[in-house]
Amino acid sequence: MMSIAIFRAMKEAIAKYDEDLLKRLVKEAMEGGLDPLAVLNEGLTPAIREIGDKFGRGEIFLTELLLAANACMAGVDIAKQELLKQKRGTGEPRGKIVLGTVQGDVHNIGKDILKVLLETSGYQVFDLGIDVPAEEFVKKATEVNADFVASSALLTTTRPEQKVIEQKLKEAGMRDKVKTIIGGGATDQNWAKEVGADYYAADAIEGVEVIRRVMEKQ
Repeated sequence: MMSIAIFRAMKEAIAKYDEDLLKRLVKEAMEGGLDPLAVLNEGLTPAIREIGDKFGRGEIFLTELLLAANACMAGVDIAKQELLKQKRGTGEPRGKIVLGTVQGDVHNIGKDILKVLLETSGYQVFDLGIDVPAEEFVKKATEVNADFVASSALLTTTRPEQKVIEQKLKEAGMRDKVKTIIGGGATDQNWAKEVGADYYAADAIEGVEVIRRVMEKQ
């Protein structure tokens, strides 16, 4: 019951763009024994996803979306640091992942969660950030000899960029050398098939599981 109440409080703090309150709530949650992964995936992610949905429906402005995202990231950063403390092992990375949010899109919550989950699972992640042109995904994948290119799109207006990434990888002769996985609020399994992506993940946890499963087979 405590988790339900505190997750509700986090949602309200994000809706009010209250970074200080959110940081306090996240710290209290983990000090009270809540798993940082639960804080991320059951508290923060659903809250910012709801804000993103409101933006998609035209109920709020881009400025409001960004303010909410910035507030949310204040909490995400705290939970991420706690997860990183749990990182095990060193040695060679289990795989190389190029990750980014597509051009025209400033959504980064899901991407950042996927990044930290991959890093804590032993993968080497090259995070290109937000608003990333398709050419940059291809350039970095070629440069580091990536195993996966992962792209996120929150908005339906930006998701066509994921198809451009597929095209640019083909043009560069990289498509058969790297796997692609897409995610984000504007995507689904049908969209993955339409653009030609290898895999789709509904959230960060599924994304890690897909990548782990594929890499273990290799």
